[in-house]
Amino acid sequence: MAKKSASIRRGPQPDTNSQINRTSIAGEPVGLMLCGGLSLVLLLMRFFCVAESADRGETLWIVSFWMVALFVWVVVSWKSSFPITPSGWFGIGVALLAIGHVVSSLIVVITIGDKRAAINLAWEWIGVATGWFLLRQQCQFVAFRQELLAGLIAAGASIAGLGLYQHYVEFPAMAAKYGPLFDRLKVADPVEASAIRKELVKEEIPVEGPAFTLFEKRLRDSREPNGFFGLANNLGGFLSVCLILSVSVSASHWQSSDREKWGRLVFWMTILLLLSWCLLLTKSRTAWIGTVVGLCLQVLLTRNIKLKGMSWRLVLGVMVLLGLAGWGLGRVGGLDKQVLTEAPKSLQYRLQYWSATLPMIRDHLVFGVGPGQFRWNYLFYKLPEASEEISDPHNLLLDVAANAGLVAVLGLLIIVLFLSKTAVDLGDVPKPSESSGRPIVLYLVLSFIGMAWTIYLFTGADDRLLFLLPLVATLFWFIRRGLLLDCANSPGIAFGWVSASFSLLVHLCGAGGIGMPTICLLLMALIAAADGSRPDWAKSSGNLKFRNAAILGTISFGLFVALFVTGIQPVAIVNKKLSAGDQLVQRGMPDAAEREYIAAEAADRWSAEATRRRAELAYRRAQSDQFHSNDSFQTAVGLMREIKLRDPTSFRDDVRLGAWWIERWYSTKDARDAAEAVEAYERVLARYPTNASIMAELAFARDSAGFVDAAKDVARQSLRQDAINHERGHLDRYLTDQVRIRLESLLNSPHEEKHGI
Repeated sequence: MAKKSASIRRGPQPDTNSQINRTSIAGEPVGLMLCGGLSLVLLLMRFFCVAESADRGETLWIVSFWMVALFVWVVVSWKSSFPITPSGWFGIGVALLAIGHVVSSLIVVITIGDKRAAINLAWEWIGVATGWFLLRQQCQFVAFRQELLAGLIAAGASIAGLGLYQHYVEFPAMAAKYGPLFDRLKVADPVEASAIRKELVKEEIPVEGPAFTLFEKRLRDSREPNGFFGLANNLGGFLSVCLILSVSVSASHWQSSDREKWGRLVFWMTILLLLSWCLLLTKSRTAWIGTVVGLCLQVLLTRNIKLKGMSWRLVLGVMVLLGLAGWGLGRVGGLDKQVLTEAPKSLQYRLQYWSATLPMIRDHLVFGVGPGQFRWNYLFYKLPEASEEISDPHNLLLDVAANAGLVAVLGLLIIVLFLSKTAVDLGDVPKPSESSGRPIVLYLVLSFIGMAWTIYLFTGADDRLLFLLPLVATLFWFIRRGLLLDCANSPGIAFGWVSASFSLLVHLCGAGGIGMPTICLLLMALIAAADGSRPDWAKSSGNLKFRNAAILGTISFGLFVALFVTGIQPVAIVNKKLSAGDQLVQRGMPDAAEREYIAAEAADRWSAEATRRRAELAYRRAQSDQFHSNDSFQTAVGLMREIKLRDPTSFRDDVRLGAWWIERWYSTKDARDAAEAVEAYERVLARYPTNASIMAELAFARDSAGFVDAAKDVARQSLRQDAINHERGHLDRYLTDQVRIRLESLLNSPHEEKHGI
C-alpha cells in the first residue's frame, strides 16, 4: 500500500495503476479530503434549505462556498500532482445545460423580465456546474461514494422523521390555531378583520385572493409533509432516491454472513419503513411511480449476478412493505381513496400545463423565457379550463425548453443518454475493489459543524435544526462506520446509483424540480457516482498543469468576487433594509421607513421590492388626506412606472395600480381616474386573458368611465370564465356572490354608452 500511495503522489501512472488511483486514498492529501468534505456538506446543505427560494437569492451563499471549494481543489490538485477525472460527454451535457440557463438569464437582464430573479438563478446554475465538477472529481474514489451514500441516506431518514412530525403534530396544530381565525375573518367587522389580517401577515400567511383560498383549503384538508421543501412533491422525489439507495445497501447486507447480519438488517428495515412511510404520506404519485420504476430497474440490472435471487425477494419485500404501510395509513386516515381516484384528474391538470407550455416554447424556441420567468409568461398561454398559476410545467424536458431553450435541452438529452450508456456499461458486473477508509471523524466534524455554522449564519435560526443536525450526524456515523462497511463499490450499490437516477428522472417527467439547484445537483451527483462505479471507467486525463491551475484558480476567484458584488451583497442589503423599513412602518415612522427603502433601491438596481414599498407608502399618504392632495398619489403612480422598468412582466403591479385609480375615482368621481384604471386592467388582461376576477374589475372600471357597452362585453366574458371554473371545481378561482350580482346587474342595465375619453 505504501508504494501505491507514493505512486498517487507522483501523479498518473500507467494503466495498471488507474484502478489504484481510484480506490486507494491513503496517500490523498488532506486538502483534497477537506475539499471532498466541503463538497459533501454543500450538497447535503441543500436539503435543509427551501429549494424553491433560489430565485430570491436565499441560497447564493451555498454557491459562494462552491467557488471556495473549487479554489481549494485547484491549489491542492496542482501541488499534489493529483489525477484529474475527464469530463467527456457527461461534462459536455452539464456545460450545455448550465450555459443555456445562464445565457437565457443574461438575455432577461438585457431585455425585459424579473432581472433580480434571473441574475440569482444564473449564479445558481454556475453553482450547479461547479458542484457537479467537484463531485465528479471526488466520485472517482470508493471512499467518497461511500460517504456520499451514507450522507444522502442519513439526510433522507432525518427529513422523513421531520415529515412524520409535520403530518401528525405540526400541521394539525396549525389547523387548530389558524382555522378559527379564518372562520372569524369571514364574519368579522372591519376593525376586527384588520386585526386578524395583521396577525396572519406576521406569520407570512396570505389574507386575500386565490392564495388565501388555497392556503385555507390545504391547511384544513391536507397534511402532506414537505420537509424543508416548499412542496410535498419535491420531498417525495428526494425520498424516492433515498429509499432506492437504502434498498441497495440492504441488499448488500442481505448476502453478508457475519454474526451482525441480522442486527444490521433490522436497522435497515427500520430506515426503509421510515422512508416508505413518509413517501406515502407525501401523496406524490409521480414519486411513487418513480420508486416502482427504480426498484424494477434494480432487479433488471442485477439479473446476471449472484444478487439475482435476493433482488427479486428484496424488491418484493419492499413492495409488500409499501403496500402494508399504505393499507395501515389508510386505516388511520393518513391516506384516502382520493389519492388514487383523483389520479386521472391530476394527469388531466398536467396535460393542461403541457398544452399551454408548448406554444410558449414555440414562441421562445431558441433561448426560452429565462430562469425565474416562467410563471408570468405562462399566464398568457394558460388554458381557460386550467386553474393554478404554476411556476413550472411539471415536466423536466418542457421545463428546460421553456426556461433556457434549445442549447439547454440538448445538454439534458446528452446527460440522459450518458446515464443510459452508464447503465449498459454496468451490465458487465463491476468488481468490488479494495477500499481503505478516510478518517471518518473528519467528515463527521465537517458535516455537523459545517452544516450548523452555515445554516445559522446565513439563513437564521430554525428550531427544527437543533434536533435534526445531531440526528443527521449520528445516522451518518452509524451508516458509514458501523453498518455500511466497505460495500460502496459492490455491484448492488453500483446499480443502486443508476436506479435512483432513473427514479428521479421518471418523477421529474410529471413534476417540477429540474430547474431547482437542489434537485438538479442531486441528479448530477447520482449520475457521477454511477459513472465512477463502472468497471471500464475512463482513465485519468493527467495532472493539473500550472497554467491550467492558474486559469482555473483565477476563474474561481473572479466568480466569487462577481457573485459577491452582483448577488450576495445586494440581496443581503436589500433584505436588511426592507426588514428595517417594515419595522419602522409598524412603529408609525413612514418617513424613516422610506429612507430605508431608498437605500435598498440604491443597493440593487435590479430589484423592484423596495420601490413597491415606497409606492405603498405614497398611496397611504394619498388615502390619509382622502385624495385631496394630488402630489402623494402621483408619486405613488410614478413609482409604479419605475417598477415596470425593473420588472415589467409581473401583472400584479398593474392590478394594484388599477385598484388605486378606482379607489381614487370613488373619492373624485372623475371619469378620467376610472379611465386610468381601465388602462391598467387592460394591460393585466392582455397578459392574463383567462382571469375572471380581472375581467370583472375591468368591467366595473369601464362602467365607471362611461364605456357601458364595452363593460358589458367583458362582464359576459367574466361570467363565462367563472362558469368554467365552477364546472372544473376550481374553488380558488370562483367569483364571490357579491361580484356576480354586480356583473349581472351591469348586464341588465338599460343604460347605453354615455361618453368616451
